[in-house]
Amino acid sequence: MMNYALNHAIGAYRTANKTVAPTKAVTLLLDEILNALILASYYLRKNEYEKAFGGVVTASKVMSGLRQNVSLDADPELGQQFIDMYTKNIMALHSSYGRPDAIERYAKQAVGILEFRNAWAEISHLPKRSIDTVMGEILDNSVKKASAA
Repeated sequence: MMNYALNHAIGAYRTANKTVAPTKAVTLLLDEILNALILASYYLRKNEYEKAFGGVVTASKVMSGLRQNVSLDADPELGQQFIDMYTKNIMALHSSYGRPDAIERYAKQAVGILEFRNAWAEISHLPKRSIDTVMGEILDNSVKKASAA
């Protein structure tokens, strides 16, 4: 059974189709990326490679969408840093898939994404996600029942 925080994050993302502040939307989308990494790791452990790749693709698509919506108007230098960060993370997602240490690579990548997510959460007054919880779900296979639906 997935834990409460993961279920809450997935539910929050799915309700984000309604109007929310942009900072909240970014936070929820970053949650979706983390959730996709958790599920990809879960399926890699079970040798369900097609489902694992689905998680990688989901995370990649969400990052690509975020990258496409970065505005360079207010601060071109910061905007370009965001674009570069999303691009490098997309490349890392795909280059890690299929490697023997893919789960550990996804865990390392999740640390940075989580820090970025928690910064957005602070701005948008949403609760932070715990590094221990996310790492536990990626590394310790504590997700007992995964659902991509």
